[in-house]
Amino acid sequence: MHKITNYELSKRFSAEVHNYIPGGAHTYSKGDDQFPVNAPAAIVRGKGAHVWDLDGNEFIDCSMGLTSVCIGHGYEPVAQAVADAAFQGTNFQRPAGIELEAAKLFLETVESGDMVKFAKNGSTVTTAAVKLARAYTSRNRVAIAREHNFFSFDDWFISTTPCDRGIPAQVRSMTATFSYNNYASVEALLADNDHDIACLIMEPVKFDPPIDNFLHKVAALCKDRGVLLILDEMISGFKWDLRGAHNFYGVKPDMATWGKGIANGFSACALTGRADIMELGGIRREGDDKLFLISTTHGAETTGLAAMIATIQAFKQHNMIASNWARGEILKLKLQQIIDKHGLGHTLQLLGYPCLFVLVCRNASGEIDDVFRTLMMQEMIAHGVLFQGMLYPTWSHQEAEIDHIAMAFDASCAIYQKAIAAGTTAQLLVGKPAKAVFRKKI
Repeated sequence: MHKITNYELSKRFSAEVHNYIPGGAHTYSKGDDQFPVNAPAAIVRGKGAHVWDLDGNEFIDCSMGLTSVCIGHGYEPVAQAVADAAFQGTNFQRPAGIELEAAKLFLETVESGDMVKFAKNGSTVTTAAVKLARAYTSRNRVAIAREHNFFSFDDWFISTTPCDRGIPAQVRSMTATFSYNNYASVEALLADNDHDIACLIMEPVKFDPPIDNFLHKVAALCKDRGVLLILDEMISGFKWDLRGAHNFYGVKPDMATWGKGIANGFSACALTGRADIMELGGIRREGDDKLFLISTTHGAETTGLAAMIATIQAFKQHNMIASNWARGEILKLKLQQIIDKHGLGHTLQLLGYPCLFVLVCRNASGEIDDVFRTLMMQEMIAHGVLFQGMLYPTWSHQEAEIDHIAMAFDASCAIYQKAIAAGTTAQLLVGKPAKAVFRKKI
């Protein structure tokens, strides 16, 4: 396969952008330190599962905008719905008529909760859920799954990461942690009658499946101990099921948060929950103390809601969930066969479900290694696949795209096998390895 080597405009972009934007991007996981040096610095356009960089290089997109683009870049029915909404006006002095339509459709689709509040980003709705839980329970602390790497950019979560600079010490004491699939760790948090835990938040599933009825046992324990269960469907929503991964597993949370893949890359997130909890943020209970929930100028912008409605309609019309799972099965099988062919079964592991899975990269000693992972990223990108470790099959990943990913993976595994045989990436990896987003030192 032809290898991409021209990144002249990307280099100029990277050299300049950090002078104007802290971190060089508005999402840390899109930053230069998250990719090998041969990665495109910026994307100028996308169509379907393909994207093009500043130098005109074309790539197959594997993670689709951090999994927010759930159908394909520039998918016309969604783009047209957004354009139509924009021409009718995006923001008004009173609620837009589309807000009621969107609320009804979303609740009917996800079958989770009685009421919904829309916003523009996931941190807004997860923090709103925490505030509701504190008000509802009259408790203060939040319990989070330590294996789930992101819930919010707000202090209650970031205080638990190495990047806790700028957060008062008092805030850090307000968040506790437990381990996913470790029921005993949840029991320990709630054992004391004075536990002060208002809510427990986790993703229904990441890459490891829930075991030993974990989700149901935690839901029952939370109910018994008066703790609200919040399930974060930012990533899993519209992948495992249109109704979310928690419905896939048959567990019912008190609140759920949604985003990324509900509007094909447009900005739309949602908080759903029981009416008795959500109504705390309402204005119908005259005489009650008012809870200031979510109040954002652009939270219900018509374009985002129009994109969400069109996305839901497309998913239903084309049965996209089943289609994505089927294509994911094919892709995962092809990649596993390539791993086996190169004898890399002890160093490369595909973890997760067909609808969303990840490649775990290990060194010759069997340890998870970001240096070796960067080498794999470098080679995949050089062969025209924009790859960061995650594989998210969408409606746009048809046979040609799957075949291209497989061919790039085959070529990349050949290089990876050389590194494993040598016990080092020296002479193979160009530049510095990618770094963890959450780290103490820059």
